[in-house]
Formats: sequence, C-alpha cells, structure tokens
Amino acid sequence: MKKIISLDYMKLFMACLIVAIHVYPFVSISEEFDYFFTHVFCRIGVPFFLMTTGYFVLDRALKDSCVLRKYLFKILKLYGICMALYFPVNLYAHTFEGMGILEILKTIFLNGTFYHLWYFPALLLGLVIIFFLLKYIRNKNIVFLIVMILYFIGLFGDSYYGAIQNISVIKTIYDGIFLLFDYTRNGIFYVPIFLFLGYFIKTSETSMSSKNSFFAFLIFLGLMFVEGAILHYLGWQRHDSMYLFLISVMYFGFSFVSRVSSGNYPNIRNISTIIYVIHPLIIIGVRVLSRITNLEILVTHSVVNYFSVLFFSIVFSLLFHKCKQYLLRQSHKNLT
Repeated sequence: MKKIISLDYMKLFMACLIVAIHVYPFVSISEEFDYFFTHVFCRIGVPFFLMTTGYFVLDRALKDSCVLRKYLFKILKLYGICMALYFPVNLYAHTFEGMGILEILKTIFLNGTFYHLWYFPALLLGLVIIFFLLKYIRNKNIVFLIVMILYFIGLFGDSYYGAIQNISVIKTIYDGIFLLFDYTRNGIFYVPIFLFLGYFIKTSETSMSSKNSFFAFLIFLGLMFVEGAILHYLGWQRHDSMYLFLISVMYFGFSFVSRVSSGNYPNIRNISTIIYVIHPLIIIGVRVLSRITNLEILVTHSVVNYFSVLFFSIVFSLLFHKCKQYLLRQSHKNLT
C-alpha cells in the first residue's frame, strides 16, 4: 500500500478530536449521535498521543536513559508553562480556594491544575512506570500482562464503575483511589498500556498486513461502539475514557497508520501539542467573543461552536509556532 499518511498529521487529527470532547459538537443536532462521536469515537485521541510517545521515545530511552531524562524534563517544563498559563483562570474560578497544602500538591502532581492538564502528570508517572517495567522485567509478555491488569482495574473506576459501586468492599477500595486521583484515567491505570503498545509496535515484527490491520481496527471500533451503547444504557459510566475494546482499537489502528506512514513533520507535531494546550482558553475566548459581538450562535449552536473553537485554536497555534520560530532564528543570528 502506498505510504500516504503521516503520524504527525494523524496526531493533528487526534488533537481535533480531543477538542471535540470538551465542546460536544453535535449535541444541538442529536444527543445520541454526539454521545457516540464524543464519548466513544473521540476517546481514541489521547491514547494516540500516548502511543506516539511510546513509539518514538521508549525504545531509545531503554537504550540510553539520558533520552528519558531529557524527555521527562521537556514534559515537566511544558507542564510548568501550562500551569502558569492557566493560573489566572484558576484564580478567577477559585480552583484552589479552601484547599490545604496536600490537596494543592495532589492537584499539581497527580490530577492537573485544569481539566485537560491531567495529561502531563499522568504521562510523567506512566513513563516512569513503563520504563522501569521494561528495563527490569525485560519479558514483554509479563509487562503486557501487568499493564493490562492495571488497565482492567482502571476500567472499574471508569466506564464499568456501575458494576462495582454496590459491592461495598470493592467500592471502598476505589473510594480510596479517588481520594488520591480524581479518576482512574491516570498515570497508573490508563497511561502505561498505551505507551507499551506504541513501544511494542515499534520494536516487534508482526506479520499482519496493513489491510488486515485496518479491517481489524474497523471491527473492534464497531465493538467499542456497541460496548459504549450498552454502558450508556446501563448508566454504569463514572467517566468514559476507558473501554475494554479500546485496547484492540488502538493497537490495530496504530499498527495500520504506522505501516502506511510517510514523512516526519515536527512542525505539525508541535502545532498539535499547542492545540491541545490552548484550546480550553479558546473555548473561553469564543464565549467572550459571542458576548461582545452578540453572535450568540457561536456558543448556542454546538456545530458552530466546535468549528469556531477549532478554527481559532488552529490559527492561534500556527501564529504562536511561527512567532516562536522567528524568535529562535533572531536569537541564533544575535549569537552568531
């Protein structure tokens, strides 16, 4: 099959899906369709981000631990910038009001200081966990079993919570987890499996063709839609980030994309990250814009709202990236 897809462009597409999770783009048209699009299909976005990290970083990190240290520092620095960026919004929303020191530390180091920033502390923790598992156990099958068990535990604090909430002993255990983490979608239960899958695809020789991988992806995606429908009907979901069939969907989907991937576009990769970081600010900005201009449709119609947020997120990300490149070039010229 002709190589026509880039992992970097796919990451941009996944960033657009993540934006949709926070906007509910089709709720004005159909709540049922919006549920399946936003709460099921769009849940492939964050795992794809994680798998690209596993794919590009973990193999090199296991050969040279300096790679891991540099990458962890890069993510930590980015998270610090994000916290500073959203701190005025935190003040306005009284996020830290009434919190003790331990609660503030828990928010910063485990749950994230804004609703999408959970990703960064989760990535840091998950990377450390999977790195040490792979480094000291070495047997991929055992590591896979461990991260699958962790994910399985996380399932019952997420989409399958309703199955255990009436079992007092088990519920007590999960209540203890929720004292530390807001969700089981975190660096212990959620992140390691997807980092591992990215690493596994990168380092393993697999015989399945790209065509078969694509068909397997479609089959398991269909099963995940059925799973989502059943869970939604039962009302079991405490959250909806974790599905049983999500593992297979991501494995076969990423396998397909990685096989037909061509080209390396770091600029697109950076823009995807910027979109992820700034889109909640753009959501707020679009609301303010609608008030100033009296264009209520910008927020009252979900499709218009989504594409407005997406448009301004992409434009801002492009401008920010261009400005950053210009400043770096000017800095380089001054040094030389």
